[in-house]
Amino acid sequence: MPRQYFRGLLLDPQPAAYPTITATTETVLVPTLFTPIPALSVSPGSTYKLTVGGTCTTGTAGTLTITPRFGTVIGGVALGTSPAQNYVPSITTAPFLFEYWLTFRSIGQAGTNSTCVGGGKWISGGAVATAASQTTVQCASSGSVSVDTTIASALWIGVTFSVAPSVIPLWALWESV
Repeated sequence: MPRQYFRGLLLDPQPAAYPTITATTETVLVPTLFTPIPALSVSPGSTYKLTVGGTCTTGTAGTLTITPRFGTVIGGVALGTSPAQNYVPSITTAPFLFEYWLTFRSIGQAGTNSTCVGGGKWISGGAVATAASQTTVQCASSGSVSVDTTIASALWIGVTFSVAPSVIPLWALWESV
């Protein structure tokens, strides 16, 4: 008999914007309180999707690096860091959309005996009336990543701007797919 999957939101969206990001060090895009992965809750094939939207204001030219991690803090297991991508400078409140998919391939005993892969993309608006002016940054695992699914964890999406931005995540959806 085939498996029956049900897609659904794991948490209701927060009724207010998330904290504004203005740092030039790795900062979580959405607090991990809103991207939980409970202990012993996944099976092979389990897939999660994070979608975040908001606004981005940039100053002078710089780069954006995205580092997804399996864990609740910046020291979590890296899932495939993006290259440092140039962003469009001097943009005011441009809309951005970030999507990330996390799929578990195998589940094992306690310790880093489970594996997962993931990939995502950041797209933000560019200069008005300027062709091909958006910023696109992609990140993905280059192979299976070993993680521990027997302890409570989360998806950490770290963003690092080389020049202080003003990024306001206005909404986020955390789904089981």
